[in-house]
Amino acid sequence: MKLSKGKILLLFDKIKSRFIEELSSIPDFALYHFSLKSKVKQPTIVFAGTMIHARIPRMARALKDSGAKYNLVLLCKKDKYDPKLSNDCFDKIELFKNKWGVKRLVKQYDSNLTVFHSFGPPYGAANIVVRYAKKGKTIFDYQDLLLSNFELNPPFAYMRKDMIKEKYILQNVQGIISHSLELQLAKKLYGSIAAKKLFFPNYVDSNLFVSKKEPKLGSEIHLVYAGGVYSKHRNKDYFGGGQLHWLIEKLNKQKIHFHIYPSPVNLKSDLIDYYQLDKELPYFHFHDAVKQDKLAEKMSQYDFGILPFFHRTNKKSNYKRKYATTLKLYNYFEAGIPIIIGEDVDFQNYMGSRYGGSIKAKWEDFDDLKRLITEYKYEELIENVEENRKRLSLKSNIHKVLNFYEILS
Repeated sequence: MKLSKGKILLLFDKIKSRFIEELSSIPDFALYHFSLKSKVKQPTIVFAGTMIHARIPRMARALKDSGAKYNLVLLCKKDKYDPKLSNDCFDKIELFKNKWGVKRLVKQYDSNLTVFHSFGPPYGAANIVVRYAKKGKTIFDYQDLLLSNFELNPPFAYMRKDMIKEKYILQNVQGIISHSLELQLAKKLYGSIAAKKLFFPNYVDSNLFVSKKEPKLGSEIHLVYAGGVYSKHRNKDYFGGGQLHWLIEKLNKQKIHFHIYPSPVNLKSDLIDYYQLDKELPYFHFHDAVKQDKLAEKMSQYDFGILPFFHRTNKKSNYKRKYATTLKLYNYFEAGIPIIIGEDVDFQNYMGSRYGGSIKAKWEDFDDLKRLITEYKYEELIENVEENRKRLSLKSNIHKVLNFYEILS
């Protein structure tokens, strides 16, 4: 069987990551057993994630700006860390290569002055935090849950394995911060989840606010998408929602400009298709990834953000689209632009309506998107976003996270 260039690159990335992990395990095993126990002397928040989720540095900055007296530490897997997703708010960044590296760092920071604020999926770091932190408070912060993809019967062995960790974390962590409604399904299918819970739906970062210079539609319409995209060589049942080839082709036929800014952590193998389409189609523009704190400025030059997610594009459970959220929604509002949202993503449509800056679109609407757009007053959508994003900001709501840290025992 002939492998595509994308599949070869993906396979190479997996082999490289596994090789680094195995090679570094022996010295890190020794370091773990000979490392000293915690010497934490001041209140500390340890943000622990196998990868650097974009919401981690956003939350760190909001905590720093609030004046809270915490030392902020980031724990992240070395090959999953990208400076474009980080900022200068961490007092220390600790990068690990394998599970023994995480165990050593948890041991080093475990104290009654520590809050371990862990993130997932993936669950490598969060699982070790919840299992091995004995003195510090433990929190699990999620935006997505694996369970919501295929419920209890995922078609992938790695996902079945990670769902064991997911269930353990949810049932043993002290506190859960939910950015979406996916915990509803977890309580139904995993059983009792006794942890204290805080609903905290991402919010916008007021430090990143940009206002549109010309809040009017021009003769040509420009849409923008920011976030992960996937190549056609990926499994459509799982990755179909991020395979945006169908949308690129539809918009090009309608002479609507479509701009994509991929995630900084997107695998190179997933970008090959899009670079090729950029060369072939005059109305499609594929840009380089940009730092989180520059993204709003880039996107503010366009007319609409877009969340083009529908049931029919993949075989994930309908619960995923019903309950899920995405940071993209808030990135668009930070840029001061309204959003066109596929009708199947219920919670995202609800949040878009709270900001008063969204248009719900049916699948058929994408065959003639200009018609749908003209049904709305663009200037009014812009005004709603400008007004409501002040109230629904991280700055106005970060006290809820600080209070949550305090109530955990």
